[in-house]
Amino acid sequence: MKKKAIQITLITSLILGGSQLFASNTNAIKSTIVQNDSTVESFKVYGNCGMCKKTIEGALKGEKGINSAVWNKDTKQMEVNFDESKISLDEIKKKIALVGYDTEEYRSTEETYSKLPGCCQYDRPEKK
Repeated sequence: MKKKAIQITLITSLILGGSQLFASNTNAIKSTIVQNDSTVESFKVYGNCGMCKKTIEGALKGEKGINSAVWNKDTKQMEVNFDESKISLDEIKKKIALVGYDTEEYRSTEETYSKLPGCCQYDRPEKK
């Protein structure tokens, strides 16, 4: 089961990575793949550097229902493999915003964002 989930994640990463070559960085790629009890979602998370990557991915580390979470600093795309019966996509995005990083649906508080190291203070999207 776990091996199959890893294979799905790798295949999805390759597909999304290849399609990013032809897509603008300002356009978010959103995709959903459901296999057995595992769902793979891809969405935009704002950030800049390797330290951002560590914090963004770390926001989900050890969370119940998260199988894997990988953020690409070049494409700003987050790919999460998770069990929807244990955690929702909404909850995942909120957890990322709680550590200072905006998604298209959730914005971190100004206070949390301002505590990020200088290299991690990305250009924030306008409030909706």
